[in-house]
This record gives sequence, structure tokens and C-alpha cells, in this order.
Amino acid sequence: EEEDIQRRLQELMARVKPCATSYAAALAQSTERQRIEACGGKWTNLKGMRLVVKPASEDDCVLLVANCLQTPETDRETSSWTIQRGGAAISPKFATHSRQRGWSHAVCMPYLDQPGKRMELEYQVAAGTPGSSTRFMVSAEKQRRHLAAVTFPTHQCAWLEDDERQCIEPGLWCDVEGLYEVVTTLPGDKVLVICTMQYAANWASELNRGRFTLVRDEVGLDGLHDRGLQSVRALSPNLQRTLVMATIDEPPPGPHIYRARAALTAGSETGVTGSLQGDRQLALLRLPGGIVAGPAHVDEPVTIDEGRWTEVPGLSVTVSLRRPRDKVLLVYHTDCNPQSHFYEAHFTIFRRSETGSPCNLGYSEEFGLDMVSSDYAASSEYPVGLLCDTPGSIGPHTYYVAAKVNNTGTSSDNPAVVVGYSGSLSAVALASR
Repeated sequence: EEEDIQRRLQELMARVKPCATSYAAALAQSTERQRIEACGGKWTNLKGMRLVVKPASEDDCVLLVANCLQTPETDRETSSWTIQRGGAAISPKFATHSRQRGWSHAVCMPYLDQPGKRMELEYQVAAGTPGSSTRFMVSAEKQRRHLAAVTFPTHQCAWLEDDERQCIEPGLWCDVEGLYEVVTTLPGDKVLVICTMQYAANWASELNRGRFTLVRDEVGLDGLHDRGLQSVRALSPNLQRTLVMATIDEPPPGPHIYRARAALTAGSETGVTGSLQGDRQLALLRLPGGIVAGPAHVDEPVTIDEGRWTEVPGLSVTVSLRRPRDKVLLVYHTDCNPQSHFYEAHFTIFRRSETGSPCNLGYSEEFGLDMVSSDYAASSEYPVGLLCDTPGSIGPHTYYVAAKVNNTGTSSDNPAVVVGYSGSLSAVALASR
């Protein structure tokens, strides 16, 4: 029987096509300031966030990643975001919820698309606001925003989408119904795992957290502490958002099943629930190990209590490119565990090259790539993102994750956060064709 299992496994893996070694990657970016105002519920195209992509095959898949920084100009502001193809929204609707004007939000939107056509496709990032009197700025201080598109052969991709409503009650981890997929890897393959889920929390308390994670063959991708890959909070009920989880996994050769799970940690309140409602996607992309640096994992939890950027131990990778025009896709995630009810923590990625000082790849030196704050009306607590970098030289280039905290004005000290129960950083070298 064991020999039969091994024979079938070898037959299965013999049918798996090896990964390509180079991928078409396109990047659009802009620093132009743009105000988004109420427009009768219609989307407003973001300037400079348009790409035209022509897949080599009608079966090819296109990984899209958009990164923007928005700054509300009104209190209690809500913004909505999406990625469009040919003028129609294809991604889940991402959202931010503010309680204070001027308090910026980072928006990271990943989506895997299979257009099913071998023709020029126009992708566009759009934003809007549901209120009649709300408005916000994109790149208010001319921060760089970008839209990246990487085309993959369909044999390297597995994904599924769903929108079935599911209630999440307090308790242990439970499977997100229907959100699982199987991928078979060859020796050396790594897997980029991306999950987006629309949800709403029906609580208004800092004591409650919705938790989400991804597992491979019943083993969590968040590490031994089992805290999950994402944690969400809310200070007002029924605010809809889309959460993001992303990491690169290095499984052994063979078939593997990946699935999403959710849990709810509640304080003393009763009747607390969360609900998954709206679009969600689980995408798995096989990558050849030779183009991936990492994943590098956190060493151990550390306390961040200073207002200067501090490197998170372990979250560092080095990559060399074949051509100066090659791009690097960065994939990172970590946790953030506040030690106070009031907190403001920032996270970013630095690039250190052989010449020059380290370069902060965030929106600004002050903000970084992401902010975790107790002032948001609803938000994710665990920083995560995908970012396309263009170093401009072959390197080597070392990337590392850093964090800092700011004083919130509630005490003389900077409220501390603990970082490093889970976290990883990977760099994918995208050789230009």
C-alpha cells in the first residue's frame, strides 16, 4: 500500500509543469495630489494609476497590487477603493474608516485576475466616498502611489472566490466555509499565498478582536504562537472593510491544501459576533525558489518603545538582480501587540544597497508603509503588504522591516507595542524580459 501511494504521488508530480523563471511586470506610479469628493456614488479614477497589460496567453493570470495613502479632510470619514478592468470593478471593495481629519490611512489592494483574453487590458485604480459631505486627499503631501501588474502562467496559479455570508462567534479557530484550495509543488517551489476577505464587526470595543489566519495541511502559516496572520478591531459596529493576509510559504514537494480560518476574541460583552459578507479571494501562486529570497522569519518578540525606526530582528533578506531595470516584489507581514489602550505604531521596509544610506520605501520618513492606531474607527492591527520596488542597480540589495511608535499625547512616554510573535519578509526578483 505504501508503494502504491508513492507511485501515485510520483505520477501526480510528473504532471506538474515547472515554474517559469521570468515574468512580465509593469508598474504605474504617481505623486500627484488628488482630492476625492462625493460624486453620486460613482467611482473616481486615480491619476497615474492606470496600466495596460497584454497577457501572452488567454489563460494567463495577472497579479495586481495597488498601494495608496489617503488623508481624510473631514471627521468620521469613510473611503472606498477598487481595481477596475475595462471600467468595471473586479476586486473586492476596500475601505477605510476615520474618526479624525488628517489621520492618514495606507491602502494595500492585492487581487489575482484571470481575464480570459489575449488582448490589451486596461487596469485602473478608483476611489470614492459614500457620504455627501465627506472628502479626502490621495497623496496629500505628494507621497508615491503605485499600481503593479505581474503576469503568471495559469499552471502556477490556483485560486477561488466566494461571497457566502458567514457568522463568526467567540471561540476557537473555525474554517471559513469554502475558502480552501489545493496546490502541488515541485522540489524548490515556494508559494505566494494571498487572501482578502470583506467583513463587518458588530462591536464597538477595544476589548474585542476578530482574528484570521491561513493554514497549510493544518499547520498555521503564522508560526508557533498561533496568533493568526491578521487581527481586526472596531470602535463602531457594522463598518465594512476588506482585510488582507499575505505571506510566502516554503512547503515540501507534493500536494498541499491551504485554507482560511477565523476566530473571535471577546471581552466581557455578550452577543459579540463578526460576519464575513461580500467578496473574498484565496490565491496561491507557485514560484521557483531560485528567484525568491526568503522567507525570513522573526527571531523573537521585541518591545518597540522609541520614536526612531528600529529594525525588527530576523526580518531581513538580500537579493541580487540580473539587470538594473529588474523589479523586486516584496511580501511582508508581522504582528503588533499594543501595551496601552492608546497607541500609534508605524511600520516600513528599508532598502540598503552597497552605496548610499538606507532608503525608506514607505510613503514618507514619518509615516512609513503602514500605521496601526487606536484612533481609527475600524482597522487591521497586523501590518501586511506587497510592494513592487525598482532599485535601479543589480545590487546586492538588503531589505529589512522596521517599526517605531509615536507619542499619542496621553502620557509623557511613547506607548509601546510588542512585535515579533509572527512575521516574515520575502523578496521576489522579477527579471525583465
